[in-house]
Amino acid sequence: MGVLRLPFGPWKPLLSGKYEGFDISLYQNPDRDLFSVLVDTDENGKPRGLVVIMYRAFLVDGPAKQLMEGLNLKTMLITKRKQGQTYQFLLLEEGPKYIGLEPKELEDTLDALGNAMYKDTAIIRKAAKAMSIALAQLRDVPRRVAAMMLAEPVLLPSTLGVAAGGREDMGFDRVFPIGRARDGNVVKESILEFSRTVIFGEHEAARKRILRILLENALLTGIPAVVLTPHQEDFGKMNEPAERGPEGMGVAPIGFPRKLWSVGNGIYVDLNVVGKNCLAEALGISSGGKALEVLEKWIDAKRGTIEGIRDIRMKLTRAKYHELQALRVVQHHQEKNGEKFGRNNATELMARGEIGEATVIKTEKSIWTVAALESMLEALLKFLEPRGKTRQPRIMFFVEDAQMLFPRVESPIIDELMNVAAKLVDYGVAFVVEAPNEAEIRKEIVDLAEATVITVNDSEVGVRLLTKRPYRITLREYVSNISEGFRAPSVSAQQAPQPGGR
Repeated sequence: MGVLRLPFGPWKPLLSGKYEGFDISLYQNPDRDLFSVLVDTDENGKPRGLVVIMYRAFLVDGPAKQLMEGLNLKTMLITKRKQGQTYQFLLLEEGPKYIGLEPKELEDTLDALGNAMYKDTAIIRKAAKAMSIALAQLRDVPRRVAAMMLAEPVLLPSTLGVAAGGREDMGFDRVFPIGRARDGNVVKESILEFSRTVIFGEHEAARKRILRILLENALLTGIPAVVLTPHQEDFGKMNEPAERGPEGMGVAPIGFPRKLWSVGNGIYVDLNVVGKNCLAEALGISSGGKALEVLEKWIDAKRGTIEGIRDIRMKLTRAKYHELQALRVVQHHQEKNGEKFGRNNATELMARGEIGEATVIKTEKSIWTVAALESMLEALLKFLEPRGKTRQPRIMFFVEDAQMLFPRVESPIIDELMNVAAKLVDYGVAFVVEAPNEAEIRKEIVDLAEATVITVNDSEVGVRLLTKRPYRITLREYVSNISEGFRAPSVSAQQAPQPGGR
């Protein structure tokens, strides 16, 4: 275990070995920042990914808990008593990030985590100054004081991103409330019971509520989530706790980490992996025409390294009509839609911690949404396939108004989207899908589902699970500040305009 020449380094090793069955390493740079690497392995012990976390520590003189409560950041407080003095160490966490084994991925991840660290450091310093709290970065305190923090036993499991129970206990069997039964008793379920769920019924308020309750329970379990919704504004404040939350159910108000994406901002049409039909529809050309053949040759010349549409290498041989047509198409979209093309990074969706992170993606009735989503799912499949098949959720998708993205119609582009979505289910991608009724979404989704929720009224639902008798509940309140705006009547798949329809 030698020195690593990586961003914000050099990184010198502090320790390396086994912890709860994991291979782990802990490194420190000249600023006394830390980063840990945990090696994830498959059932045969073969490495398949890395969990990376970066920390920066501060010595705090003043009300450290009050400072923590005023920050919307991932922090941990360590208090040490020695020779009659109390030392308070505040740790700022960036990550965890789950990445592949390629060295470039580790380099890019440390670069991103380090940049985020510097931005969040400025926030902490500003907050401490406003509260008249003395704050010193660990690099600026005496070595003997810094050594006390690193000697703290609780630091090791916390910096490795694993629970003290070890790798077999990932916490998926923990139960959280979803509502009250008709006898008034609180009903709690593991999110595993809802890992393949469809929600139907004429009461839109109840459909949205149960989906969002299951989203909160997934995040409480520590599972990262992707929310596909035309109502992204409702999730804007889910990083804040609810004012009251559900009473008498054993769960307190909490905010969840979340990021808001849209096509061209976080999610892109990725030319390295996007399906042929989705690409043709997005560009407005025939999927069986010569112009697409030319474009595919240009893309193949740089496949795997394309960052945007401007990276397509265009070679005109004899300036044939279809080559000129392809050139005009590329030039048009470079100018009009260049920001919609980019490279999708599946690892950005997979951050795992004690509390899961939600990526909320705004969906629209547009071919750009379908093409970007299809290529994002392709990138996710490429990331997960080497890690093997599993029934345990690695990530959960929550789809609102699924009749928009997966309508039960004959469509080559919807076929491409559905095909890759169905493959992902075997690799630990769980789903909760909501729509007015079963007839409006693709049959493949209904066939894959193992749990069904049917609305009774605006606040009650009937639940049917594989392992239990059906039951009816009144839904709980949210623990986070998710909002619900006014909803117009849902548009049926037969009435809705088809994605990319011209």
